[in-house]
Amino acid sequence: MHATQHTEIDGVPVLLAPGGGGPTRAGLVFRVGRADETAATGGITHLVEHLALHRQGGLGHDANGMTGMTTTQFVTQGTPESVAAFLHEVCAGLRELPLERLGVEQRILGTEADNRADPVGLPLAVYRYGARDYGLAGLPEWGIHSLTAEQVAEWARTRFNRANAALWIAGDDIPPGLRLDLPDGDRWPPPPESSALPVTPAWFTGAAPAVVMNAPVPRTRAAAAYARLLDRALFRQLRQEGGLSYTAAAAYTTDGRPHAYVTAVADGRPAQLGEVLDGFLAEVHRLATTEVDPAELETVRARELAVLDSADADANLLPRRAADLLCGFDAATTAELVEGFRSLTAADVREVAADAERSALLMVPRTGVRRPPAGFEAAPSYSRFAVTGTRHRSRTDPNTVLVLGADGVSVVRPHAPSTVLFTECVAALRFPDGARHLIGPDAIAVQIEPTLFRLPSDAAARIDAALPPEVLIDLPARAPDAVPRPNRAAGLRARGRRLAVPARARLDRLTMYRGRTASTLATIALTLLALVSAVLAIAQPERPLGWLTAGLLVTLSLRRWFRGRS
Repeated sequence: MHATQHTEIDGVPVLLAPGGGGPTRAGLVFRVGRADETAATGGITHLVEHLALHRQGGLGHDANGMTGMTTTQFVTQGTPESVAAFLHEVCAGLRELPLERLGVEQRILGTEADNRADPVGLPLAVYRYGARDYGLAGLPEWGIHSLTAEQVAEWARTRFNRANAALWIAGDDIPPGLRLDLPDGDRWPPPPESSALPVTPAWFTGAAPAVVMNAPVPRTRAAAAYARLLDRALFRQLRQEGGLSYTAAAAYTTDGRPHAYVTAVADGRPAQLGEVLDGFLAEVHRLATTEVDPAELETVRARELAVLDSADADANLLPRRAADLLCGFDAATTAELVEGFRSLTAADVREVAADAERSALLMVPRTGVRRPPAGFEAAPSYSRFAVTGTRHRSRTDPNTVLVLGADGVSVVRPHAPSTVLFTECVAALRFPDGARHLIGPDAIAVQIEPTLFRLPSDAAARIDAALPPEVLIDLPARAPDAVPRPNRAAGLRARGRRLAVPARARLDRLTMYRGRTASTLATIALTLLALVSAVLAIAQPERPLGWLTAGLLVTLSLRRWFRGRS
Protein backbone atom coordinates (compact mmCIF):
# COMPACT_ATOMS: atom_id res chain seq x y z
CA MET A 1 0.00 0.00 0.00
CA HIS A 2 1.45 3.33 -1.10
CA ALA A 3 1.11 6.47 1.00
CA THR A 4 0.38 9.91 -0.38
CA GLN A 5 3.43 12.18 -0.47
CA HIS A 6 3.22 15.85 0.51
CA THR A 7 5.45 18.51 -1.01
CA GLU A 8 5.20 22.11 -2.26
CA ILE A 9 5.71 24.05 -5.49
CA ASP A 10 5.86 27.86 -5.50
CA GLY A 11 4.08 27.97 -2.14
CA VAL A 12 1.27 25.63 -3.29
CA PRO A 13 0.90 22.33 -1.37
CA VAL A 14 1.19 19.27 -3.62
CA LEU A 15 -0.22 15.77 -3.00
CA LEU A 16 1.47 13.00 -5.01
CA ALA A 17 0.48 9.33 -5.30
CA PRO A 18 1.28 6.56 -7.82
CA GLY A 19 -1.16 6.55 -10.71
CA GLY A 20 -1.30 2.81 -11.34
CA GLY A 21 0.73 2.84 -14.54
CA GLY A 22 -1.57 4.97 -16.69
CA PRO A 23 -1.11 8.53 -17.97
CA THR A 24 -0.22 11.24 -15.51
CA ARG A 25 -3.30 12.86 -13.97
CA ALA A 26 -3.39 16.17 -12.13
CA GLY A 27 -5.77 18.68 -10.67
CA LEU A 28 -5.18 22.26 -9.55
CA VAL A 29 -7.77 22.87 -6.82
CA PHE A 30 -8.90 26.21 -5.33
CA ARG A 31 -10.92 26.67 -2.15
CA VAL A 32 -13.75 28.56 -3.78
CA GLY A 33 -17.07 27.27 -5.05
CA ARG A 34 -20.78 27.80 -5.36
CA ALA A 35 -21.25 28.16 -1.60
CA ASP A 36 -19.02 31.26 -1.55
CA GLU A 37 -21.23 33.17 -3.95
CA THR A 38 -24.53 34.93 -3.37
CA ALA A 39 -27.81 34.47 -5.19
CA ALA A 40 -27.07 37.70 -7.08
CA THR A 41 -23.48 36.75 -8.05
CA GLY A 42 -24.31 33.12 -8.81
CA GLY A 43 -22.05 31.78 -11.57
CA ILE A 44 -19.09 34.10 -10.98
CA THR A 45 -16.78 31.19 -10.08
CA HIS A 46 -17.98 29.25 -13.13
CA LEU A 47 -17.22 32.29 -15.30
CA VAL A 48 -13.65 32.53 -13.98
CA GLU A 49 -13.17 28.81 -14.64
CA HIS A 50 -14.32 29.18 -18.27
CA LEU A 51 -12.21 32.27 -18.92
CA ALA A 52 -9.10 30.67 -17.41
CA LEU A 53 -9.45 27.61 -19.69
CA HIS A 54 -9.73 29.66 -22.87
CA ARG A 55 -5.95 29.64 -23.42
CA GLN A 56 -5.64 25.84 -23.32
CA GLY A 57 -7.91 25.16 -26.31
CA GLY A 58 -5.02 24.14 -28.57
CA LEU A 59 -3.06 21.93 -26.18
CA GLY A 60 -4.46 18.73 -27.70
CA HIS A 61 -5.00 16.60 -24.58
CA ASP A 62 -7.74 15.83 -22.08
CA ALA A 63 -8.53 18.78 -19.83
CA ASN A 64 -11.53 20.24 -18.07
CA GLY A 65 -12.68 22.49 -15.27
CA MET A 66 -15.24 21.78 -12.55
CA THR A 67 -16.96 24.13 -10.10
CA GLY A 68 -18.32 22.42 -6.99
CA MET A 69 -19.81 23.55 -3.70
CA THR A 70 -16.54 24.27 -1.88
CA THR A 71 -13.83 23.90 -4.51
CA THR A 72 -13.06 24.62 -8.14
CA GLN A 73 -10.52 22.48 -9.94
CA PHE A 74 -8.78 22.29 -13.29
CA VAL A 75 -8.00 18.69 -14.23
CA THR A 76 -5.97 17.07 -16.97
CA GLN A 77 -4.26 13.85 -17.99
CA GLY A 78 -1.56 13.01 -20.49
CA THR A 79 2.22 13.00 -20.63
CA PRO A 80 4.11 14.75 -17.84
CA GLU A 81 5.07 17.47 -20.33
CA SER A 82 1.48 18.13 -21.44
CA VAL A 83 0.30 18.20 -17.83
CA ALA A 84 2.93 20.81 -16.97
CA ALA A 85 1.97 22.87 -20.04
CA PHE A 86 -1.71 22.75 -19.10
CA LEU A 87 -1.10 23.90 -15.54
CA HIS A 88 1.17 26.69 -16.80
CA GLU A 89 -1.59 27.94 -19.14
CA VAL A 90 -4.23 27.78 -16.40
CA CYS A 91 -2.08 29.87 -14.05
CA ALA A 92 -1.40 32.39 -16.83
CA GLY A 93 -5.11 32.54 -17.64
CA LEU A 94 -5.98 33.20 -14.00
CA ARG A 95 -3.38 35.96 -13.70
CA GLU A 96 -4.70 37.70 -16.80
CA LEU A 97 -8.27 36.69 -17.54
CA PRO A 98 -9.32 37.31 -21.16
CA LEU A 99 -12.10 39.65 -20.05
CA GLU A 100 -12.79 40.67 -23.64
CA ARG A 101 -14.47 37.24 -23.91
CA LEU A 102 -16.78 37.87 -20.97
CA GLY A 103 -19.90 38.35 -23.12
CA VAL A 104 -19.14 35.20 -25.13
CA GLU A 105 -18.63 33.08 -22.03
CA GLN A 106 -21.79 34.46 -20.45
CA ARG A 107 -23.76 33.30 -23.48
CA ILE A 108 -22.03 29.90 -23.37
CA LEU A 109 -22.91 29.42 -19.72
CA GLY A 110 -26.49 30.47 -20.44
CA THR A 111 -26.72 27.82 -23.17
CA GLU A 112 -25.12 25.26 -20.88
CA ALA A 113 -27.69 25.99 -18.18
CA ASP A 114 -30.60 25.76 -20.63
CA ASN A 115 -29.50 22.33 -21.88
CA ARG A 116 -28.20 20.80 -18.67
CA ALA A 117 -30.28 18.12 -16.99
CA ASP A 118 -30.24 19.05 -13.31
CA PRO A 119 -30.06 16.27 -10.69
CA VAL A 120 -33.49 15.16 -9.55
CA GLY A 121 -32.73 16.02 -5.93
CA LEU A 122 -31.49 19.57 -6.52
CA PRO A 123 -34.40 21.24 -4.61
CA LEU A 124 -33.23 19.57 -1.39
CA ALA A 125 -30.35 22.05 -1.09
CA VAL A 126 -32.72 25.03 -1.19
CA TYR A 127 -35.14 23.55 1.35
CA ARG A 128 -32.32 22.60 3.74
CA TYR A 129 -30.23 25.78 3.56
CA GLY A 130 -32.36 28.45 1.87
CA ALA A 131 -31.17 30.78 -0.91
CA ARG A 132 -27.65 31.20 0.47
CA ASP A 133 -24.29 29.39 0.88
CA TYR A 134 -24.88 25.65 0.33
CA GLY A 135 -28.46 26.17 -0.79
CA LEU A 136 -27.26 28.02 -3.90
CA ALA A 137 -26.68 24.63 -5.55
CA GLY A 138 -30.43 24.46 -6.09
CA LEU A 139 -30.73 27.90 -7.74
CA PRO A 140 -29.88 29.09 -11.27
CA GLU A 141 -26.63 30.97 -11.85
CA TRP A 142 -28.43 34.29 -12.18
CA GLY A 143 -25.28 36.38 -11.96
CA ILE A 144 -23.93 35.32 -15.34
CA HIS A 145 -26.40 37.71 -16.98
CA SER A 146 -25.30 40.87 -15.20
CA LEU A 147 -21.80 40.40 -13.73
CA THR A 148 -19.30 43.03 -14.85
CA ALA A 149 -15.69 42.57 -15.91
CA GLU A 150 -14.55 44.35 -12.74
CA GLN A 151 -16.49 41.94 -10.52
CA VAL A 152 -15.11 38.87 -12.31
CA ALA A 153 -11.52 40.16 -12.23
CA GLU A 154 -11.74 40.95 -8.51
CA TRP A 155 -13.14 37.48 -7.78
CA ALA A 156 -10.27 35.84 -9.65
CA ARG A 157 -7.67 38.01 -7.92
CA THR A 158 -8.90 37.36 -4.39
CA ARG A 159 -9.95 33.70 -4.63
CA PHE A 160 -7.65 32.09 -7.20
CA ASN A 161 -4.30 32.62 -5.48
CA ARG A 162 -1.45 30.41 -4.26
CA ALA A 163 -2.55 30.47 -0.60
CA ASN A 164 -6.01 29.25 -1.62
CA ALA A 165 -4.77 26.44 -3.90
CA ALA A 166 -3.55 22.85 -3.76
CA LEU A 167 -2.28 20.53 -6.50
CA TRP A 168 -2.73 16.78 -6.71
CA ILE A 169 -0.78 14.55 -9.09
CA ALA A 170 -1.45 10.88 -9.79
CA GLY A 171 1.84 9.73 -11.29
CA ASP A 172 5.29 8.48 -10.51
CA ASP A 173 6.80 11.94 -10.09
CA ILE A 174 6.19 15.65 -10.42
CA PRO A 175 6.39 16.70 -14.10
CA PRO A 176 9.79 18.26 -14.82
CA GLY A 177 9.87 22.06 -14.93
CA LEU A 178 6.40 22.44 -13.40
CA ARG A 179 5.75 25.94 -12.06
CA LEU A 180 2.62 27.37 -10.43
CA ASP A 181 2.87 31.08 -11.03
CA LEU A 182 -0.14 32.30 -9.10
CA PRO A 183 -0.68 35.64 -7.35
CA ASP A 184 -0.30 35.96 -3.60
CA GLY A 185 -3.42 36.07 -1.44
CA ASP A 186 -5.24 34.53 1.49
CA ARG A 187 -6.78 31.17 2.31
CA TRP A 188 -10.58 31.40 2.47
CA PRO A 189 -12.28 29.05 4.95
CA PRO A 190 -15.53 27.40 3.86
CA PRO A 191 -18.63 29.48 4.67
CA PRO A 192 -20.69 28.33 7.67
CA GLU A 193 -23.88 26.43 6.93
CA SER A 194 -27.20 28.23 7.24
CA SER A 195 -30.47 26.40 7.84
CA ALA A 196 -34.02 26.83 6.57
CA LEU A 197 -35.38 23.83 8.49
CA PRO A 198 -36.82 24.51 11.95
CA VAL A 199 -37.14 20.78 12.61
CA THR A 200 -36.15 17.43 11.09
CA PRO A 201 -37.02 14.96 9.74
CA ALA A 202 -38.85 17.14 7.24
CA TRP A 203 -40.52 16.69 3.86
CA PHE A 204 -41.73 18.71 0.88
CA THR A 205 -43.26 17.98 -2.51
CA GLY A 206 -41.31 18.05 -5.76
CA ALA A 207 -42.23 17.87 -9.42
CA ALA A 208 -40.05 14.84 -10.24
CA PRO A 209 -41.67 11.37 -10.21
CA ALA A 210 -39.21 10.16 -7.57
CA VAL A 211 -38.61 9.95 -3.85
CA VAL A 212 -35.33 11.60 -2.81
CA MET A 213 -33.79 11.85 0.66
CA ASN A 214 -30.58 13.30 1.99
CA ALA A 215 -29.12 13.40 5.48
CA PRO A 216 -25.88 14.68 6.99
CA VAL A 217 -23.73 11.93 8.47
CA PRO A 218 -20.33 11.90 10.23
CA ARG A 219 -17.28 11.24 8.06
CA THR A 220 -16.74 7.75 9.41
CA ARG A 221 -16.50 4.28 7.89
CA ALA A 222 -19.81 3.45 9.56
CA ALA A 223 -21.50 6.23 7.55
CA ALA A 224 -19.91 5.05 4.29
CA ALA A 225 -21.04 1.50 5.05
CA TYR A 226 -24.57 2.74 5.86
CA ALA A 227 -24.80 4.34 2.41
CA ARG A 228 -23.70 1.08 0.79
CA LEU A 229 -26.19 -0.95 2.81
CA LEU A 230 -29.04 1.44 2.03
CA ASP A 231 -28.10 1.32 -1.65
CA ARG A 232 -28.25 -2.47 -1.67
CA ALA A 233 -31.52 -2.55 0.31
CA LEU A 234 -33.33 -0.08 -1.96
CA PHE A 235 -32.15 -1.84 -5.11
CA ARG A 236 -33.18 -5.25 -3.80
CA GLN A 237 -36.59 -4.27 -2.41
CA LEU A 238 -37.80 -1.66 -4.90
CA ARG A 239 -36.30 -2.93 -8.13
CA GLN A 240 -35.46 -6.61 -7.92
CA GLU A 241 -38.29 -7.83 -5.70
CA GLY A 242 -40.97 -5.15 -5.98
CA GLY A 243 -40.45 -4.10 -9.60
CA LEU A 244 -41.47 -0.57 -8.57
CA SER A 245 -38.34 1.41 -9.50
CA TYR A 246 -35.78 1.48 -12.24
CA THR A 247 -33.38 3.71 -10.27
CA ALA A 248 -33.17 2.82 -6.58
CA ALA A 249 -29.82 3.82 -5.13
CA ALA A 250 -27.92 5.60 -2.35
CA ALA A 251 -24.49 7.26 -2.23
CA TYR A 252 -22.03 8.77 0.26
CA THR A 253 -20.41 12.08 -0.75
CA THR A 254 -18.02 14.61 0.79
CA ASP A 255 -16.90 18.11 -0.23
CA GLY A 256 -14.39 19.13 2.43
CA ARG A 257 -16.88 19.86 5.21
CA PRO A 258 -16.56 18.00 8.55
CA HIS A 259 -19.60 15.88 7.71
CA ALA A 260 -20.63 13.91 4.65
CA TYR A 261 -24.04 13.38 3.05
CA VAL A 262 -25.98 10.24 2.24
CA THR A 263 -28.38 10.78 -0.65
CA ALA A 264 -30.92 8.17 -1.71
CA VAL A 265 -33.34 8.15 -4.65
CA ALA A 266 -36.06 5.89 -6.02
CA ASP A 267 -38.15 6.65 -9.09
CA GLY A 268 -41.42 5.09 -10.18
CA ARG A 269 -44.53 5.33 -12.30
CA PRO A 270 -47.17 7.85 -11.14
CA ALA A 271 -49.62 5.13 -10.16
CA GLN A 272 -46.99 3.34 -8.06
CA LEU A 273 -45.28 6.27 -6.33
CA GLY A 274 -47.24 5.71 -3.13
CA GLU A 275 -45.87 2.15 -2.94
CA VAL A 276 -42.39 3.43 -3.78
CA LEU A 277 -42.54 5.91 -0.90
CA ASP A 278 -43.76 3.28 1.56
CA GLY A 279 -41.06 0.81 0.52
CA PHE A 280 -38.38 3.49 0.57
CA LEU A 281 -39.20 4.66 4.10
CA ALA A 282 -39.53 1.08 5.32
CA GLU A 283 -35.91 0.36 4.35
CA VAL A 284 -34.66 3.60 5.90
CA HIS A 285 -36.48 2.77 9.14
CA ARG A 286 -35.37 -0.87 9.16
CA LEU A 287 -31.68 0.05 9.04
CA ALA A 288 -32.22 2.56 11.85
CA THR A 289 -34.04 0.19 14.21
CA THR A 290 -32.95 -3.40 13.54
CA GLU A 291 -29.66 -5.28 13.54
CA VAL A 292 -27.80 -5.26 10.23
CA ASP A 293 -27.63 -8.66 8.56
CA PRO A 294 -24.08 -9.92 9.29
CA ALA A 295 -23.74 -11.31 5.77
CA GLU A 296 -24.71 -7.95 4.26
CA LEU A 297 -22.21 -6.14 6.45
CA GLU A 298 -19.42 -8.54 5.50
CA THR A 299 -20.21 -8.06 1.81
CA VAL A 300 -19.96 -4.28 2.15
CA ARG A 301 -16.79 -4.54 4.24
CA ALA A 302 -15.11 -6.79 1.67
CA ARG A 303 -15.97 -4.47 -1.23
CA GLU A 304 -14.66 -1.37 0.54
CA LEU A 305 -11.41 -3.12 1.54
CA ALA A 306 -10.93 -4.35 -2.03
CA VAL A 307 -11.18 -0.76 -3.32
CA LEU A 308 -8.67 0.47 -0.74
CA ASP A 309 -6.28 -2.38 -1.56
CA SER A 310 -6.08 -1.54 -5.29
CA ALA A 311 -2.89 -0.12 -6.80
CA ASP A 312 -4.47 3.24 -7.57
CA ALA A 313 -6.42 3.64 -4.29
CA ASP A 314 -4.35 6.61 -3.09
CA ALA A 315 -4.45 8.21 -6.54
CA ASN A 316 -8.26 8.00 -6.63
CA LEU A 317 -8.49 9.66 -3.20
CA LEU A 318 -6.30 12.63 -4.20
CA PRO A 319 -9.10 15.05 -5.29
CA ARG A 320 -10.98 14.45 -2.01
CA ARG A 321 -7.81 14.89 0.04
CA ALA A 322 -6.91 18.12 -1.74
CA ALA A 323 -10.37 19.51 -0.93
CA ASP A 324 -10.03 18.38 2.70
CA LEU A 325 -6.63 20.06 2.97
CA LEU A 326 -7.97 23.38 1.66
CA CYS A 327 -11.08 23.22 3.86
CA GLY A 328 -9.07 22.42 6.99
CA PHE A 329 -10.42 18.90 7.49
CA ASP A 330 -7.93 16.38 8.85
CA ALA A 331 -8.57 13.50 6.47
CA ALA A 332 -7.79 9.91 7.39
CA THR A 333 -4.89 8.10 5.78
CA THR A 334 -5.51 5.04 3.65
CA ALA A 335 -4.27 2.81 6.47
CA GLU A 336 -6.73 4.47 8.86
CA LEU A 337 -9.56 3.94 6.37
CA VAL A 338 -8.69 0.25 6.11
CA GLU A 339 -8.62 -0.15 9.89
CA GLY A 340 -11.94 1.68 10.16
CA PHE A 341 -13.66 -0.83 7.87
CA ARG A 342 -12.04 -3.82 9.55
CA SER A 343 -13.22 -2.77 13.02
CA LEU A 344 -16.69 -1.72 11.88
CA THR A 345 -19.63 -3.24 13.80
CA ALA A 346 -23.34 -3.55 13.11
CA ALA A 347 -24.05 -1.31 16.12
CA ASP A 348 -21.90 1.44 14.56
CA VAL A 349 -23.96 1.31 11.37
CA ARG A 350 -27.31 1.28 13.19
CA GLU A 351 -26.30 4.37 15.20
CA VAL A 352 -25.49 6.27 12.00
CA ALA A 353 -28.72 5.06 10.39
CA ALA A 354 -30.78 6.31 13.35
CA ASP A 355 -29.08 9.73 13.24
CA ALA A 356 -29.64 9.92 9.47
CA GLU A 357 -33.35 9.15 9.84
CA ARG A 358 -33.71 11.89 12.47
CA SER A 359 -31.96 14.54 10.34
CA ALA A 360 -33.39 13.52 6.97
CA LEU A 361 -34.99 15.80 4.41
CA LEU A 362 -37.40 14.02 2.09
CA MET A 363 -38.72 15.08 -1.31
CA VAL A 364 -42.06 13.44 -2.08
CA PRO A 365 -43.64 13.39 -5.57
CA ARG A 366 -46.36 15.98 -6.06
CA THR A 367 -48.63 13.39 -7.70
CA GLY A 368 -49.29 9.79 -6.85
CA VAL A 369 -48.86 10.12 -3.07
CA ARG A 370 -52.10 10.40 -1.09
CA ARG A 371 -50.81 11.25 2.41
CA PRO A 372 -47.83 12.95 4.07
CA PRO A 373 -45.03 10.63 5.22
CA ALA A 374 -45.55 9.54 8.82
CA GLY A 375 -43.13 11.04 11.32
CA PHE A 376 -41.97 13.87 9.02
CA GLU A 377 -42.80 17.56 9.52
CA ALA A 378 -43.65 19.73 6.51
CA ALA A 379 -40.70 21.93 5.51
CA PRO A 380 -41.58 25.66 5.42
CA SER A 381 -42.99 26.72 2.06
CA TYR A 382 -44.71 29.95 3.10
CA SER A 383 -44.01 32.92 5.34
CA ARG A 384 -45.26 33.40 8.88
CA PHE A 385 -46.54 36.93 8.23
CA ALA A 386 -47.50 39.43 5.54
CA VAL A 387 -46.42 43.07 5.31
CA THR A 388 -48.89 45.91 5.62
CA GLY A 389 -49.37 48.34 2.75
CA THR A 390 -51.43 48.95 -0.36
CA ARG A 391 -53.32 45.91 -1.59
CA HIS A 392 -53.56 45.05 -5.29
CA ARG A 393 -56.03 42.37 -6.29
CA SER A 394 -55.20 39.54 -8.65
CA ARG A 395 -56.72 39.72 -12.13
CA THR A 396 -57.82 36.09 -11.92
CA ASP A 397 -58.29 35.15 -8.26
CA PRO A 398 -60.38 37.40 -5.98
CA ASN A 399 -58.83 35.67 -2.95
CA THR A 400 -55.23 36.58 -3.88
CA VAL A 401 -53.74 40.02 -3.33
CA LEU A 402 -50.30 41.56 -3.72
CA VAL A 403 -49.33 43.83 -0.84
CA LEU A 404 -46.74 46.55 -1.49
CA GLY A 405 -45.43 47.83 1.83
CA ALA A 406 -42.75 50.22 2.99
CA ASP A 407 -40.58 47.35 4.27
CA GLY A 408 -41.36 44.57 1.81
CA VAL A 409 -43.83 42.77 -0.42
CA SER A 410 -46.25 39.90 0.13
CA VAL A 411 -48.53 37.76 -1.97
CA VAL A 412 -51.41 36.78 0.29
CA ARG A 413 -53.46 33.70 -0.56
CA PRO A 414 -56.19 32.04 1.52
CA HIS A 415 -53.87 29.32 2.86
CA ALA A 416 -50.74 31.40 3.63
CA PRO A 417 -48.69 34.45 2.62
CA SER A 418 -45.33 34.65 0.85
CA THR A 419 -43.24 37.59 2.05
CA VAL A 420 -39.84 39.10 1.22
CA LEU A 421 -38.53 42.04 3.22
CA PHE A 422 -36.46 44.55 1.26
CA THR A 423 -33.56 44.50 3.74
CA GLU A 424 -33.39 40.68 3.65
CA CYS A 425 -33.83 40.19 -0.10
CA VAL A 426 -30.95 38.13 -1.55
CA ALA A 427 -31.90 38.47 -5.23
CA ALA A 428 -34.29 40.65 -7.21
CA LEU A 429 -34.79 39.50 -10.79
CA ARG A 430 -35.72 42.38 -13.10
CA PHE A 431 -37.32 41.69 -16.47
CA PRO A 432 -37.75 44.23 -19.28
CA ASP A 433 -41.52 43.70 -19.21
CA GLY A 434 -41.67 45.19 -15.70
CA ALA A 435 -41.89 41.95 -13.72
CA ARG A 436 -39.93 41.64 -10.48
CA HIS A 437 -39.17 38.36 -8.72
CA LEU A 438 -37.87 38.84 -5.17
CA ILE A 439 -36.19 35.98 -3.28
CA GLY A 440 -35.67 35.94 0.47
CA PRO A 441 -32.91 34.16 2.42
CA ASP A 442 -35.33 31.31 3.17
CA ALA A 443 -35.81 30.87 -0.62
CA ILE A 444 -39.44 31.97 -0.43
CA ALA A 445 -40.15 34.11 -3.49
CA VAL A 446 -42.65 36.81 -4.36
CA GLN A 447 -43.33 37.13 -8.07
CA ILE A 448 -44.67 40.54 -9.05
CA GLU A 449 -46.18 40.16 -12.52
CA PRO A 450 -47.93 43.18 -14.10
CA THR A 451 -49.94 40.77 -16.22
CA LEU A 452 -51.43 39.12 -13.13
CA PHE A 453 -51.95 42.05 -10.75
CA ARG A 454 -53.48 45.50 -11.13
CA LEU A 455 -50.42 47.61 -10.28
CA PRO A 456 -49.68 51.34 -10.48
CA SER A 457 -47.30 52.38 -13.26
CA ASP A 458 -44.51 53.28 -10.80
CA ALA A 459 -44.64 50.03 -8.80
CA ALA A 460 -41.46 48.54 -10.30
CA ALA A 461 -39.47 51.76 -9.79
CA ARG A 462 -40.59 52.00 -6.15
CA ILE A 463 -39.55 48.40 -5.49
CA ASP A 464 -36.15 48.89 -7.15
CA ALA A 465 -35.48 52.01 -5.07
CA ALA A 466 -36.24 50.16 -1.83
CA LEU A 467 -33.85 47.27 -2.53
CA PRO A 468 -30.07 47.13 -1.91
CA PRO A 469 -28.38 47.75 -5.31
CA GLU A 470 -26.20 44.64 -5.01
CA VAL A 471 -29.20 42.27 -5.18
CA LEU A 472 -30.62 43.64 -8.45
CA ILE A 473 -30.18 41.27 -11.38
CA ASP A 474 -31.14 42.34 -14.89
CA LEU A 475 -32.30 39.37 -16.91
CA PRO A 476 -32.93 39.24 -20.67
CA ALA A 477 -36.39 39.50 -22.12
CA ARG A 478 -38.52 36.43 -21.69
CA ALA A 479 -40.05 34.50 -24.54
CA PRO A 480 -43.72 35.42 -25.02
CA ASP A 481 -44.88 32.02 -23.77
CA ALA A 482 -42.77 32.44 -20.61
CA VAL A 483 -44.65 35.56 -19.51
CA PRO A 484 -47.62 34.51 -17.35
CA ARG A 485 -50.95 35.50 -18.82
CA PRO A 486 -54.24 35.71 -16.96
CA ASN A 487 -56.60 32.90 -17.74
CA ARG A 488 -59.57 34.63 -19.36
CA ALA A 489 -62.02 31.89 -18.43
CA ALA A 490 -60.80 31.95 -14.81
CA GLY A 491 -61.02 35.74 -14.81
CA LEU A 492 -64.58 35.67 -16.07
CA ARG A 493 -65.52 33.10 -13.45
CA ALA A 494 -63.90 35.21 -10.73
CA ARG A 495 -65.64 38.35 -11.98
CA GLY A 496 -68.92 36.45 -12.09
CA ARG A 497 -68.41 35.36 -8.49
CA ARG A 498 -67.75 38.95 -7.43
CA LEU A 499 -70.84 40.21 -9.27
CA ALA A 500 -72.96 37.34 -8.03
CA VAL A 501 -72.60 38.39 -4.41
CA PRO A 502 -74.39 41.79 -4.69
CA ALA A 503 -76.81 40.37 -7.26
CA ARG A 504 -77.70 37.57 -4.89
CA ALA A 505 -78.12 40.06 -2.07
CA ARG A 506 -80.48 42.17 -4.21
CA LEU A 507 -82.44 39.06 -5.10
CA ASP A 508 -82.70 38.09 -1.43
CA ARG A 509 -83.94 41.56 -0.52
CA LEU A 510 -86.49 41.50 -3.36
CA THR A 511 -87.71 38.09 -2.24
CA MET A 512 -87.98 39.37 1.30
CA TYR A 513 -89.96 42.43 0.20
CA ARG A 514 -92.27 40.30 -1.92
CA GLY A 515 -92.85 38.01 1.01
CA ARG A 516 -93.68 40.91 3.32
CA THR A 517 -96.09 42.46 0.78
CA ALA A 518 -97.98 39.19 0.32
CA SER A 519 -98.22 38.76 4.07
CA THR A 520 -99.57 42.30 4.53
CA LEU A 521 -102.20 41.85 1.81
CA ALA A 522 -103.32 38.60 3.41
CA THR A 523 -103.64 40.32 6.78
CA ILE A 524 -105.74 43.14 5.27
CA ALA A 525 -108.01 40.63 3.52
CA LEU A 526 -108.45 38.71 6.74
CA THR A 527 -109.31 41.93 8.61
CA LEU A 528 -111.93 42.91 6.03
CA LEU A 529 -113.44 39.45 6.24
CA ALA A 530 -113.56 39.73 10.05
CA LEU A 531 -115.31 43.10 9.81
CA VAL A 532 -117.94 41.73 7.38
CA SER A 533 -118.54 38.75 9.68
CA ALA A 534 -118.97 41.08 12.68
CA VAL A 535 -121.51 43.24 10.79
CA LEU A 536 -123.49 40.13 9.76
CA ALA A 537 -123.44 38.82 13.35
CA ILE A 538 -124.83 42.13 14.65
CA ALA A 539 -127.53 42.16 11.95
CA GLN A 540 -128.59 38.57 12.79
CA PRO A 541 -128.14 38.19 16.58
CA GLU A 542 -130.28 35.06 16.67
CA ARG A 543 -127.56 33.04 14.84
CA PRO A 544 -124.77 31.96 17.36
CA LEU A 545 -122.59 30.53 14.58
CA GLY A 546 -122.25 33.98 13.07
CA TRP A 547 -120.93 35.38 16.36
CA LEU A 548 -118.52 32.47 16.68
CA THR A 549 -117.20 32.93 13.11
CA ALA A 550 -116.83 36.69 13.56
CA GLY A 551 -114.97 36.24 16.86
CA LEU A 552 -112.52 33.74 15.32
CA LEU A 553 -111.76 35.95 12.30
CA VAL A 554 -111.23 39.04 14.47
CA THR A 555 -108.83 37.07 16.71
CA LEU A 556 -106.77 35.80 13.74
CA SER A 557 -106.69 39.27 12.22
CA LEU A 558 -105.40 40.86 15.43
CA ARG A 559 -102.73 38.16 15.83
CA ARG A 560 -101.36 38.78 12.30
CA TRP A 561 -101.22 42.53 12.87
CA PHE A 562 -99.32 42.17 16.14
CA ARG A 563 -96.99 39.50 14.69
CA GLY A 564 -96.04 41.82 11.82
CA ARG A 565 -95.09 44.57 14.27
CA SER A 566 -92.87 42.36 16.42
